[in-house]
Amino acid sequence: MKINKLVAITLACTVLLLIRFALPDIDGLSVQAKSTLAIAAFSIIIWISAALEDVISGFVVLLLLCLFHATTVQGALIGYANSALWLIVVGFIMATSMDKSGLSKRIALILLNYSGGKVLRIYWSIAAVMLVLTFLVPSITARVLLMLPIVMGIAKAFNCKPNESNAIKAMLLIVSICGTMMSMAVITAHAANPITAGLIEKNLDINISWTLWFQVAGLPALSLAIISIVLISLMWRPESLNAHDAKTYIQQEIKTLGKLTAKEIYTLIIFSLTLLLWATDAIHNTPILIVGLASSIALLWPHCGAITWKEAQSHIPWSIFILYGAGLSMGMALVNTGAAKWIASLAFSPLAGLSIEWQLVAIIWFITALQLIFTGGGPKTTALMPIVITFAMHNHTNSLIFSIIIGMNMLHQYILPVNNMPNMIILGSGYIKSREMIITGLIMSFVSASFMSVMVFTYWQWFL
Repeated sequence: MKINKLVAITLACTVLLLIRFALPDIDGLSVQAKSTLAIAAFSIIIWISAALEDVISGFVVLLLLCLFHATTVQGALIGYANSALWLIVVGFIMATSMDKSGLSKRIALILLNYSGGKVLRIYWSIAAVMLVLTFLVPSITARVLLMLPIVMGIAKAFNCKPNESNAIKAMLLIVSICGTMMSMAVITAHAANPITAGLIEKNLDINISWTLWFQVAGLPALSLAIISIVLISLMWRPESLNAHDAKTYIQQEIKTLGKLTAKEIYTLIIFSLTLLLWATDAIHNTPILIVGLASSIALLWPHCGAITWKEAQSHIPWSIFILYGAGLSMGMALVNTGAAKWIASLAFSPLAGLSIEWQLVAIIWFITALQLIFTGGGPKTTALMPIVITFAMHNHTNSLIFSIIIGMNMLHQYILPVNNMPNMIILGSGYIKSREMIITGLIMSFVSASFMSVMVFTYWQWFL
């Protein structure tokens, strides 16, 4: 184990023990609350430093919740009964079926073919592909991994060299940054969104529908994505490239795929029905997870399904499942013991005198800046949303919309390559440098927080 990880683990353990045993008694903070607070501090240090693997850190959190009597054994495991956590599993089953059937690649290539091989059109075609896949593939990592070989193929067709082509850099950044922004629009498009929904449902006892999330998040997220495409194309002005070669490459790839296979047709039917039911959930009131489970069963069904369980389970990130389940349990413990209320009153007390709009703006900028220390939107959501929801519950009548707005903005993770899986994937392509990604990410983060601040005083006024 590296020295910096040992230091982080030592620091985390020290903070854990100091808060639990050395912190003096405080009014409003019970022993249980103090224990939960100590575990939360320990977890955040571990997650920020990535000192332990996801599975181990998840197990440690569960163990500490029990050993420190922050909750019961049943309470420590309650996170795994959260529908949001199982929606992540459903999402990866659906993403795997799109990949294994070849349907996602076909959709991507067909949309790219309409670009005619022209670079600026390819930019928008890639964005269009990412938009379509946002609704079809419930994993930003899976979407980026799907698009990477296609962009690399375009680079090969244009005869672009690594670290030299602005056009390829822009395409990769659109896939990563623009794709992440689009993920805010759809509740199933990013693992952090169901986590936010699950925490809201548990604390506010309100079921968040696919439609409600899209109504609140859709227009701001997709508008921000469009702005990002324009800015990225201006920042990374494309060089003159041979459009004919790119068009030829795309058409050859489409020809190689051949006609639609039976698995592709079956997968397309299942996905179409799933999206239809998700989009109309306000009419039939069927929970998102129930529709997702039915879809997963259909995709896994023996003989006629698109994939087998063996294929699916190897693509499901069980480490994330264990980690987020433990995080949800910790979040519930923070709320149930009163620790979240105490933290919220302490951390957000300077905001108490502000209007709801300025409170939202302040928190949006704060969580956008926190991307520098969190290793992804998921851990940031798991750690901070219980505190935000508690603050909203005790300060606003419309705590639901307040929490959704903050929850969707947890996904701003554009600056550091290590702080977002899509960033790490495109950096690994060799066509963009870390410094270039950081500069672009800084600008996109500033634009994102600014744009969402404007939305608070305009579009979101309809909901607040």
